[in-house]
Amino acid sequence: MKKTILFILLILPLFLVSGQNKTKLLRTDSFWGLHFDKHISLSDSLIGAKLTEGMVDTLLNLGRLDFIQVDCKGYPGVSSYPTEVGQPAISFDKDPLALIRKVTERHHVSLFVHFTGVNDVNYLRLHPGQARIQPDGIADHARISFWGDYSDKLLIPQLKEIALKYKVDGAWLDGEAWAVQPDYQPAALAEFKKTTGIDSIPKKPGDLYYKEFLEFYRQAFIRYVKHYAKEIHQAAPAFQLCSNWAFSGMMPEPIPEDIGLDFYSGDNEADNSVNQANWHARTLAGQGIPFDLMAWSFTYDYSNDMRSPKTSLQLCQELAPVISLGGGVQIYFNQTADISFNRKDFRIIKEVADFIIPRREYCKGITITPQIALLYSVAAWKQSVDVVYQSAKTEKMRGILKTLLDGQHAVEVIMTHQMLKRLNEFPVVVVPEWQIIEPEIETALRKYVNEGGKLLVVGATATARFDDLLGVRQVKSAEVKRTYLNLEDRFTEIDTETRTIEPLSGTTPLSKVFSLDNLDSPYEVAATIRDCGKGKIAGIYVSLGEPYLDSSSPVIRDLFSKIMTRLLPNPIVSVEGTHKVTIVPTTKNGKILIQFINTSGDHSNGGVKGIDEIPPISDLKVSVLTKSKPTSVILQPDGTALKFKTVDGRTEVIIPKILIHNTLEIIQ
Repeated sequence: MKKTILFILLILPLFLVSGQNKTKLLRTDSFWGLHFDKHISLSDSLIGAKLTEGMVDTLLNLGRLDFIQVDCKGYPGVSSYPTEVGQPAISFDKDPLALIRKVTERHHVSLFVHFTGVNDVNYLRLHPGQARIQPDGIADHARISFWGDYSDKLLIPQLKEIALKYKVDGAWLDGEAWAVQPDYQPAALAEFKKTTGIDSIPKKPGDLYYKEFLEFYRQAFIRYVKHYAKEIHQAAPAFQLCSNWAFSGMMPEPIPEDIGLDFYSGDNEADNSVNQANWHARTLAGQGIPFDLMAWSFTYDYSNDMRSPKTSLQLCQELAPVISLGGGVQIYFNQTADISFNRKDFRIIKEVADFIIPRREYCKGITITPQIALLYSVAAWKQSVDVVYQSAKTEKMRGILKTLLDGQHAVEVIMTHQMLKRLNEFPVVVVPEWQIIEPEIETALRKYVNEGGKLLVVGATATARFDDLLGVRQVKSAEVKRTYLNLEDRFTEIDTETRTIEPLSGTTPLSKVFSLDNLDSPYEVAATIRDCGKGKIAGIYVSLGEPYLDSSSPVIRDLFSKIMTRLLPNPIVSVEGTHKVTIVPTTKNGKILIQFINTSGDHSNGGVKGIDEIPPISDLKVSVLTKSKPTSVILQPDGTALKFKTVDGRTEVIIPKILIHNTLEIIQ
């Protein structure tokens, strides 16, 4: 039987119509793709030996892809095609890049390469003087210096070769923003002194001017990206460029108009990927740009280099949050030693394609309906971190996001620069546990509340700057201690920062923290709400983001939901029946499209690597705010017409079953 299945897979290209697209798509128009890389080394040989046109045909026919990304140059700095510019592998059986380009062109599938940018071990082996210098004066063996000639001597010429000689459609540059670290090259230090006027060079976090030092390298990275993008586009205007994780939650900055990047992308971590996708997709969607995110096809243990393959079911659940926010998706598989594709992956690729492709119509090109904005303060992030970029110090905000999503609230993550433009679009804004926020944001939020907006400020420290609006008086400043958060007769034990306040007249307490899990023990007020101008403001005086990441306590979740019920009593969507569903209200072409993602199962359990069962959600009661009585309510992509009723401007329906993801299409 196994031999028969393998034979069918081998001859399938002879019977299937090539491709699903009549023409190649731009990356920004794409929805579904695959990523392959190998990171080959100098010792790898006979590249392309097992790669055949039939193998690529089979892959593309099974996957029905918009694009494919293949290995080109990984962190070792060795190229898996016979480059005339960089360092090729030791020997080639055939040119794999040329072969793949030939077949993808026949299928109208766009071809991109995986190309490492900031990381290149071989280039630094050959040119040690071009390395980033570490604080101890030792050259970095992997990271290049922006004050060297790597871009002009290798990166730009090699990408031009790929664009012009091989007619590849673009490059996904890896090892970029997240790989950048401070560089103590003499030329870098001289420029730092000249541009900032600072003569003292900091060596470690906490040193005077270290924050300014980090900002200097952020600007150096942006300048590096602008330079290579400009040079490559001058030679190959249609060549599409992406710098991995640029302007995402790892790099929370405004996108310069002249940055030169054509699409935006990143790869979620291999584990806890549903929660990773919920976070990263929102940070990119909040930038207002087309984007895609990559799921790894395996879990990975960095301590022992162990990989465990994921099931197609598992991967579909990880991709669902991304498509629900309008993003495209891709999956990362390893290429084999000779850069051929591993046939064991083909079945999974087909099964994921069967899930993803029917959802394009209901997810690609959607517009998210604003409900709750979670503020990503760029100034606060930069003040709190000791890295150039990366996801450091976002745990508190990610915890609050998860708390709200688990309460079935529709949330977008909005960075400072976008919040200033879009503030009045959102019925509710949440300020998470930032130590500071930008003065202009504070001013805008105060005006927003007074003019009718609804604001929730979370955290023992973050609330202090709004005490006058919150209508509270501080009794004792914030301190870390063990307390018991209470909601009605339920408790959860937490070790976190707590501030003691006294509610003033007109301020209503909503929750308490007790010294013991006993309603008769001493307590303090944990949360309040009050009218403020034409709006409302609520405060939580306990830092709960990280405790929720650690425990997912229903007491914390329900406290946030209790507050949201007061701030947003008539949401676009409300559900009853489970807390294991994430909702995203969207529209497209005049239709209301409510996205539902089943978050049941073991996806956040680090002890579970492969998931082959996700409990379905059954009989979900949904209420949607509608302007008029719909003509039809359909569960997509199944095409199942559902019975509904409209009461007081809301359309009510019961969804019989959600396995992983469905869209409720409401036509009025």
